[in-house]
Amino acid sequence: MEKENQSIARFYIPAVLLILIGAFVSVYNASITHSFWYDEAYSIALIKYSFSDIWLITASDVHPPLYYYMLKIFSGIFGGSIFDLRIFSGLGIIATLLIGIFPLKRLFGERTALMFMILVLIMPVTQYLATEIRMYSWALFFVLGCSVFAYRVYLKKVFTNYIFMALFAIAAAYTHYYALVSVGFIYILLVIALLRKGRNVVRLILFSLIVLLAYSPWIPAFISQIQSVQHHFWIKIPTAKEFLLFLYYFFSPKEPSHPYTIFTLPVMSVALSIMFVLIFAGSIYVWRLPRDKRLSAGDGFVLVYVATLLITFLITYLVKPISTPRYTTCMLGPLLLGIAIYCGELWKSKGKYLVIVSFCFLTLLSVTRLISETKYNEDQDRELSEISRFFHRGSREPKTIISYIEAYPELAKLSLILPDREYLLCSPADETNYRPFAIKTIDSIESFDSFFLVTPDTIPEMGGNYRVTDKLVLSKKTILLLQKY
Repeated sequence: MEKENQSIARFYIPAVLLILIGAFVSVYNASITHSFWYDEAYSIALIKYSFSDIWLITASDVHPPLYYYMLKIFSGIFGGSIFDLRIFSGLGIIATLLIGIFPLKRLFGERTALMFMILVLIMPVTQYLATEIRMYSWALFFVLGCSVFAYRVYLKKVFTNYIFMALFAIAAAYTHYYALVSVGFIYILLVIALLRKGRNVVRLILFSLIVLLAYSPWIPAFISQIQSVQHHFWIKIPTAKEFLLFLYYFFSPKEPSHPYTIFTLPVMSVALSIMFVLIFAGSIYVWRLPRDKRLSAGDGFVLVYVATLLITFLITYLVKPISTPRYTTCMLGPLLLGIAIYCGELWKSKGKYLVIVSFCFLTLLSVTRLISETKYNEDQDRELSEISRFFHRGSREPKTIISYIEAYPELAKLSLILPDREYLLCSPADETNYRPFAIKTIDSIESFDSFFLVTPDTIPEMGGNYRVTDKLVLSKKTILLLQKY
């Protein structure tokens, strides 16, 4: 009895501690991140609409609606502040950690479960997933849940495993299209694995049809989005530099779209090179290990990530570009689980020290990212203060804020920061519906005597009709107060 209690304490005390650390980091990041970028602004604006409107608006966008429904419900109960909405993303990571405590412990043992939880926490990209007001942390959770219960179906023909696998698959499919591709591959892989094992796959196929039936209400919107993406989509075919980003995105010591704050590009290049060497050495160690059921399971989980990546790259190069690094976080869960299984096996051999060094270096990268992003957020807070002071300086008569299409994302963000203004997008003959933002389109600015103009980095030539009476120059935009002569 005493040994059993010691065994329980040996696992649950560090597991609970890891969850508390994850919760603390999520709350800390949410508390210091007051600014938001365009995609987050989209989420914030969309949840102000009704459930039926959310369905219609997302149907004309490029993502399914489940995350927005969940966020709307959460904000309705706990509040809709920026902090509250960021906490909801953090809960997706906490839910992922809980999978480590329960099913993973029973499936793969205490060591692998703890290693998985540690990997989730020390992976630098987790900080992004836990605070970004987007669907990625929950997509990760749903895809991971689907893959874990698929493995349980493989091990044992238990009805509840099929049910939970289907529920996670439906949730994943309604959250992100990369998650949809992942769960589709999981079902195909499981069918192949069961057939090789000599198992009957009728029940699995029936549950696959149930998943498809549950997804059928969204299929018309899905087809419409495919047709829309064929004509216009912001993603381009990755360049060689952008392809490199796919390789280091998960363990980058800063958000790739943010500027360097506490280190330089050469320093980051050295750090990433070290990480690549550690990954290469670990891969060699794993390759040399004698194959068994645990390693084969690890291969299967990693294959979910690799296959989804390859499928989306094929679509990108053969049909239409849809590949961007942050989308790949949807299948990060199975990848980290596979790596945790590998690390658990390496721990029993000479590879133990490589695991320790790798985990320590990942922790260093993660701490560096935390400090770097803290500095970035401080700079963003200063910009927000400058914007507020600029618009409220003296007696600001014009309530109209206009931008051209190039500065539309900045106009959208301002519509949430200063909601008591009129927001107009000067885009001639543009019939686009810019919901969920309260933005209207106009053909010309000539009818306005005075207004604020939001522009990209440079100040445009306004011709002889307007003079600039005030301006605010920021890092990525300029705001002008214009008065007609």
